[in-house]
Amino acid sequence: MKSSSSDFSEIPPAIPDHEMIRRIGKGSYGEVWLARSVTGSMRAIKVVNRKDFEHDRTFEREFEGIKIFEPISRTHPGLVNVLHVGRNMDEAFYYYVMELADDKVSDSEVIADSYIPRTLDSEINDRQKLSMDECGEWGATMADALHHIHQSGLTHRDIKPSNVIFVDGIPKIADIGLVAVTGQRTFVGTEGFVPPEGPGDPKADIYSLGMVLYEMSSGKDRFDFPAISAPKGNETERKKWRVLNDIICKACAGQARQRYDNAYKMSQDLLSLDRGMDVTGVLLKFSRALILIALVFIAILSLTNFELFGPFHINQSKDPDA
Repeated sequence: MKSSSSDFSEIPPAIPDHEMIRRIGKGSYGEVWLARSVTGSMRAIKVVNRKDFEHDRTFEREFEGIKIFEPISRTHPGLVNVLHVGRNMDEAFYYYVMELADDKVSDSEVIADSYIPRTLDSEINDRQKLSMDECGEWGATMADALHHIHQSGLTHRDIKPSNVIFVDGIPKIADIGLVAVTGQRTFVGTEGFVPPEGPGDPKADIYSLGMVLYEMSSGKDRFDFPAISAPKGNETERKKWRVLNDIICKACAGQARQRYDNAYKMSQDLLSLDRGMDVTGVLLKFSRALILIALVFIAILSLTNFELFGPFHINQSKDPDA
């Protein structure tokens, strides 16, 4: 792929049934526009131009990926909804219409002239470190959404803070233009979020999400990993931080075999963090509860046996002539 994107800034691309208002994002593989549909709904539309690709087959492969992902996107709350996919053969570009991110400037109605999408990247830039509870809750949502993608036979290949948007306050994985069938090894993605072996499989996405969590929780750049700073706060917060650090280190292990087997397991560990305990603590409490239940059951069973069978055995042992 080429490293620069075609410039639609002078004349917006023509998208059926949408008024293209202004460009709100630009990357190596396309542009994102703020648009208004014929029903008046505000949407985000990503336009991907053939000129940004060196080969037809690469462009076509990316187009096939988004077509596969379109129905999948609406089956998980942690994925941005792709509402429509289209193509302009004459102008040699394809596009997809998405739900719009919350407005970072206005909490309610979207104001077209001042609209700025609320992303995880903007949250980190504004606040530096995010709370442990946010890291746990938001991280679990993203990990579960990744697992959903992987279960569908796809990988994202470009997980990073700027590709996570908020819709009604919920973090959603977005910019799915690089989504591809698992196993495609075309080198794409963003430096620092891509694992040593390169992108293209679920464990590579897990590595990327681990780096996202590192930036969220530490306020540091991904290139600083694994440097950490002990957090301030009470013992509960410090305990959560230690558990989260273990999760991040496992997700970002240099060798893929040392990472989580799947993103679902990572999401469960992050949920445990959100509940204020680590996975070991959960299992320990569960085991203790099982032991207690077993002891109570044995005690009840012993009493029941005594009542039901005790008299029977006593009667059987009596002398019938007595």
